[in-house]
Amino acid sequence: MGFALAKLTIFIQCYNRPAYAKLAIESVLRQTNREFRLVISDNSTNDEMQRLASSEFPAIEYRRRVPHLSALAHFNKSVSDADTEFICLFHDDDMMNPGYVDAMMESMERYPKAVAYACNAEIIDEHGSPRGVSFESGNAHIIIGNPRALAGRYFSRFPNGIAPFPAYIHRSSVVKQIPIDPGTGGKYSDVAWLLEISKRGSIVWNPQKQILYRMHAENDGVFESARDRLRLLGYLKSNRSLVGPSIIDDYRFFLYKKFCKNQIAGRKVAVRTLNIFKRYMSIYRFRRFFRAETYAYLYYKLTRISG
Repeated sequence: MGFALAKLTIFIQCYNRPAYAKLAIESVLRQTNREFRLVISDNSTNDEMQRLASSEFPAIEYRRRVPHLSALAHFNKSVSDADTEFICLFHDDDMMNPGYVDAMMESMERYPKAVAYACNAEIIDEHGSPRGVSFESGNAHIIIGNPRALAGRYFSRFPNGIAPFPAYIHRSSVVKQIPIDPGTGGKYSDVAWLLEISKRGSIVWNPQKQILYRMHAENDGVFESARDRLRLLGYLKSNRSLVGPSIIDDYRFFLYKKFCKNQIAGRKVAVRTLNIFKRYMSIYRFRRFFRAETYAYLYYKLTRISG
C-alpha cells in the first residue's frame, strides 16, 4: 500500500472477535484502490487477535491497547493516533466491498470541503444472509448540511435510514477536536458525536452499498440502556435550537413508547410515571396530524407504491 502517498488511515477496531476480524481485514486487503494505510487496533481482553495478526497478517501495522480501554476510549485513542488527512474507524465484524475506498475517494473529490463521508450498506445477519439496506437515497448523493438534517435522518417520525457508523471516513483535523463524550448518550454517544461533527460542515453520503454491515447477537445495539437513551435525550434538548423541537418530540415519543412497552427493561415503573408517558404519547399522536411532514411522507409512500 502507498503509505507515503496515503491520505487515509483505516483502523480496524478489534475486540475479542478474531473470526469476524479476519474477514474484515481480508475485505480491506481486497480494495481496488490501495492508497491507504491499514492499522489493526486491538482492544481485546485476550491474546487471540494478537496471535492471528502475527501469524496471518504480519505485514500489517498492529497496535495492542494495553491496558484494555472502554469502547469509547478505544475510539478516541484511534482518532488521536491518526496522522493522515482522513481516518476510517472500521468495525471488526463488518466487511468492505472491494470498491469501498474508490467510491469514497470519488465522493471526496466531488465534495472536497465536507467534514465526513459515508456510504450505504447491505445489512447481513450473522450467517451473511442479506437483511436489507441501510438508507434510501434514490441513487443520488445525500448532502447533510446541518445538525437538523442529520437528526432528522435518525429521529424524525419518518426517517429514510442512515449511513452506518463504520462506513464513515472523517477529516482528521475536525474529529481530533471532538472526542466522543459518554455523557452525551453513553452507548449512543456516537450519534451525538456525528451531530457535533455536522456543526463543523457538510456530511456526504454516497448511495453505493459498499460495506456489509453485520447484525448479530453480540452487537452492542441489541442491548438497550434506558439511562443512555435519556442521556441522548438530554443532549438533544441542550441543542434544541440546532435540531429543532419537532425532532425532540419525535425522539421523546419513540423513547416513551419503548419504555412503556418494555416497562423500562423489565423494571417496575411507578404508575404515575407511566401515566405521564402515556399522556405525552396521546398528545403527540394528536398533534402529528397537524404536521406537514406527516402528509409529505404519506405522499412519498404512495408515489413509491404506484411507481
